[in-house]
Amino acid sequence: MNITFKAITLSLALSLSLFAVSSQAHVGFDNDQATQGSYKRFALKVPHGCGTLATDTVTIHIPEGIQGAKPMPKSGWSTSILSAKLKTPYESHGTAVTEDVNALTWSNGSLPSTFYDEFVFQAKVASQAGVLYFDVDQSCGSTVTHWNGLSHDDAHPAASLHVIEPAATASEAHHH
Repeated sequence: MNITFKAITLSLALSLSLFAVSSQAHVGFDNDQATQGSYKRFALKVPHGCGTLATDTVTIHIPEGIQGAKPMPKSGWSTSILSAKLKTPYESHGTAVTEDVNALTWSNGSLPSTFYDEFVFQAKVASQAGVLYFDVDQSCGSTVTHWNGLSHDDAHPAASLHVIEPAATASEAHHH
């Protein structure tokens, strides 16, 4: 009986560790939740290269609803910002914004496959609650992985952000 219990415990521990490793094998934000209309620091984790090849370029596609994205410079990497006309303009500090950042790229760097790193930017979060998906292109020389799946079960899921409503204050939550 004791051997059976140990075998079951070992099997469960192995299964959980494999789940933890596989769940960390995808690109994703270190914190995938934000409150509507807040400003957020995004840190995209890239957990590995492409097989044995080092990652040399990472592009994060910024969905509409994320406003004014600004990348953090990364030592040893070149950083570029691509903007495009918005389908739905918004107002910022009394000015109509009709064009905004839609991609951030870090290139000409080297992230060996045996290491992980983070690519950081800040932006204002959407005013609508829900899930936003950030497609990510990871290049390792001529090999490119497109992280753009809409489910965590996809082979290459996009990074996602869960935009939540602000928590009700104590005075709003308590009614007589």
